[in-house]
Amino acid sequence: MPLMPLAANVEPSFLQVVAMGLVTVFVVLICLIVIIKIMGAIIGSATHSAPAAPAAPPAPAPAAVPAAPQPNKQQLVAAISAAIAEDMGSGVEHIRIHSIRKI
Repeated sequence: MPLMPLAANVEPSFLQVVAMGLVTVFVVLICLIVIIKIMGAIIGSATHSAPAAPAAPPAPAPAAVPAAPQPNKQQLVAAISAAIAEDMGSGVEHIRIHSIRKI
């Protein structure tokens, strides 16, 4: 029977595999952090060195437009009441809506 090299029969233990995996993950993460920092510095210096265009004066604020009247306000109240009653699991007669405001 010929002698086989000793390294051919040795398998890594579970802890060696776990340690190698963790080391690999953290080394790659550190490399990614370094690459992102370098790219951020390059892009940051490129944006700060570019000549800025003169700022245009701000546009005047548009005049407030009055809200259009709701032609079917009763239907709107009925729909909102039905939705609230459905969510609460009760009847519409147990709900009292005092006001409706657009948010």
